[in-house]
Amino acid sequence: MAVEKDIDKELLDFERNGSENWQRIIFNLRKQLDIWAHDNIKPIWKDMKLSYMPVMFNISVEGSTASEIAKKSMLPKQTISRSIKELEDKGFIISATSGKDKRIEVLSLTKSGKEFILNAKNETQKMNLIYKQLVGEKDLNTAVRVINSIIDYHESTRLSADHNFTD
Repeated sequence: MAVEKDIDKELLDFERNGSENWQRIIFNLRKQLDIWAHDNIKPIWKDMKLSYMPVMFNISVEGSTASEIAKKSMLPKQTISRSIKELEDKGFIISATSGKDKRIEVLSLTKSGKEFILNAKNETQKMNLIYKQLVGEKDLNTAVRVINSIIDYHESTRLSADHNFTD
C-alpha cells in the first residue's frame, strides 16, 4: 500500500508540473500549429491536407527523391507514398527520372507547388511577428535556438540507433 501511495504522490507531482512536461508541451505546440495551419493556410489552398506538408516542405529547389523526403521528414517512405501520389494528381509536384541514374525518380515542385510554399512562408512570417510581439525577439530567438539544439541532440543520437526512415 505504501508503494502505491508513493506512486500516486509521484504522479501528482508530475501532474502539477505539467507546464514543464516536454511531451505535453511539444504535443500541444504541434496541435496548435496544425490548427493554425488549417485556419490560415487551408483557406488559401483548399486542396492541401496537413499530411502533405512533410512532403511539400522537404522538396528542394533542385528536386528530391522519395527517400530524401522520408529522411528529412522522419517518416517512412511508405507513409509519404500516398501523399506523393495525391500531390502529383493535384498538380503540386511532378516526378521525373534522374539524369544521373535512370533508376531514380526525382520529385520537383510545380508552379502551383512553389506558390503554395511561398504563401505558407508568408503566413508563417506573420505568425512569427505575433510570436515576437508575444515574447520578444530575444526570447523567440532563444526558444528557436534551444529547440534546434534539442533536435540536433536527438538526431545525433538517432544516427547510431536503428531507425530507418528511407525503407
